[in-house]
Amino acid sequence: MAELTPHNAIQQALLHYILQYHPYIQEDEQDMIDFIVMRAEKAYKAFLSASDEGKNGYECQQESDEVLFAGLRFSPITYLIEVCTDLHGYEMEKDEACDIYRNQKVRDIFDKYGDDIEGDYKEYLLIEELTPYLKLYEGKGDPEIVARNELRRSLYAPVDYFD
Repeated sequence: MAELTPHNAIQQALLHYILQYHPYIQEDEQDMIDFIVMRAEKAYKAFLSASDEGKNGYECQQESDEVLFAGLRFSPITYLIEVCTDLHGYEMEKDEACDIYRNQKVRDIFDKYGDDIEGDYKEYLLIEELTPYLKLYEGKGDPEIVARNELRRSLYAPVDYFD
């Protein structure tokens, strides 16, 4: 059973990042700790390996971060908060976003589109699929924000030229 080391900067950086952007991972605390310890170890080894190859400190840190944060750059929680703000002008709390993300159907939707969805033409489809799960927040936010973002989304909606 692994334990976090309070003075291990790599472990602490990953712990902070997970708590901020992937709080659902902490549902099983020991699994999260094991994940952090293992990932921090790999990141440290990546740093040393890059250093042995003669790379400078910045390049070593980049390689280490690539290993440390692999698969964690995209945050479904942050994305849900941003989409809710766009759709309803309401900035939901992180706990509210976590509750939505705990729904297996929502997780399946995110899995379907992957981590590189932001800015992709399919992002509009992702938002459309997430919308029913965000209906609860309709009317809670600023109507001006909703109107502005609705116009923006309509301008960038994908066009199917083969209909």
